[in-house]
Amino acid sequence: MRQSRREAKAQTFKLTEIREALISAGFDTTTKQAAALGVGRSTAYALLNLDKRAGPSATVVRRILSSATLPRRARRKIEEYVEDKIGGRYGHSERRARAFREVLRIYSRP
Repeated sequence: MRQSRREAKAQTFKLTEIREALISAGFDTTTKQAAALGVGRSTAYALLNLDKRAGPSATVVRRILSSATLPRRARRKIEEYVEDKIGGRYGHSERRARAFREVLRIYSRP
């Protein structure tokens, strides 16, 4: 199942919000953003600079959420991203959403 343009745009918008939250907290370079996210520079760059992939994997999101240096606003945006992805907002299949949720050990609300 491919993402529609609308779904891809929604995902891109959320990733842009995460980047903006980091910048507003003073993390204005890829190196600083990577440190705040708890990931490598190339991963941070791909995530925050509109790489054409399907968004971060559940493993990367879990690593980001475990980062002690992640600013509160950026954490909130990441959590919103997780809820949206699990809820199917970005056009992923139920099977992919379930796999994403299982890796994160987060279960959507009934």
